[in-house]
Amino acid sequence: MSLFVLVVAAGHAVPPVIGAVVGKSKNSVVVGAVIACAIAIASGSPAFIVADLIGVGLGTWLGFSMVSSTKNESE
Repeated sequence: MSLFVLVVAAGHAVPPVIGAVVGKSKNSVVVGAVIACAIAIASGSPAFIVADLIGVGLGTWLGFSMVSSTKNESE
């Protein structure tokens, strides 16, 4: 069961990363994070909501790091 919880939490990290890849801006990462939070809260069990939101946080961090690294490369 814990492996499934980790896979679902990793799945919640995907929308902010997609926002970073498609939008290439911090605003698009935030939009992806808001969408991921809405999905996590709507579909998640209250017992595992913390794990889901940690997954969203990690995806948001990864998205921000992807956006900042592409801006550094372009300068």
